[in-house]
Amino acid sequence: MTSVRLVVSAFLAAAALSSPAFSAARPCNVIDKEARAAQTAGDLEKLIEIYTEAHDPASGCDELWLADFGRDVALGHVDRFFSRWDKDKNGPAHKPILEAGRQYGEPWQLLLTLAEVETELGNKEIAATYYQQAVRGMETASRSGDSDSAAAQNLPTPEKFQEIYTQMAEAALLAETFSPPAVSRGDETGGLFTESYRGYVVKEVPVPVQFQFDSVRFTAKGEQVAAYLLDYLVSANPPKIKLIGHTDPVGSDDFNYGLSLRRAEAVKYYLEEGGYHGDVEVEGLGESEPFEPIDPNQYDVDAKHQLDRRVELVRNPDS
Repeated sequence: MTSVRLVVSAFLAAAALSSPAFSAARPCNVIDKEARAAQTAGDLEKLIEIYTEAHDPASGCDELWLADFGRDVALGHVDRFFSRWDKDKNGPAHKPILEAGRQYGEPWQLLLTLAEVETELGNKEIAATYYQQAVRGMETASRSGDSDSAAAQNLPTPEKFQEIYTQMAEAALLAETFSPPAVSRGDETGGLFTESYRGYVVKEVPVPVQFQFDSVRFTAKGEQVAAYLLDYLVSANPPKIKLIGHTDPVGSDDFNYGLSLRRAEAVKYYLEEGGYHGDVEVEGLGESEPFEPIDPNQYDVDAKHQLDRRVELVRNPDS
């Protein structure tokens, strides 16, 4: 969590509100100047007050400026969260600060911090959703043409992003249910299905499809994930994919190899029946390649086995 704090602090130090469209009735440039001063002073209450004033139509503030301002108010909440966290290292106690910030905006820094707090609380389902939203926000910012913006300058390194991506995958694999993050019309799916980030390429996606015990029948969560995977593939339409089945180490090598292959084939059948028309290759690796968590010591045997049980997606495997 400290890494998020450093990124947020750097962002807040560099953030600058964009130039507004002026209005003779109530110049937004006056509001802009006051907001800059409040931001420099770290006065969150004043920022909230100015935010309310800026939404008066008489101010003449345009929608883009308001959205940027809302993002900065949300980041002010993240900064306050970490100022409290510094004193007691109790993230869950200060979660309401982050939740209050969401009404102003949802920058990736806020969503990532919420994901870490929910992980600490053991709420894997909620954490997985927040992680996906945060990852999508980072990916979008990394593709921005304005590489000199404060947001782009303070994005995580590719190495840190890879760690965050793995944390997201862990939460999704361990959650009892799966709730895809909301995506606005026209937005890319991103999140779990992120393809690349600042030179780092996601080669294998650990899709959290779950099956009934010793079976190729989906669990309720498995159905949710398979449907999400299908939606992504129909939308992105890669010409060829590879599905790799994995199992936990319980049982013989031969049995687990066969089971992992049959499960990969079950996902292939679901995708083809659902309307994905690309070439689908399948492979079963049984228990030979267990999932590698960030910190293996934090999980008991059952959790490690749950991480192992997955079907990995490889996009364009011949490239």
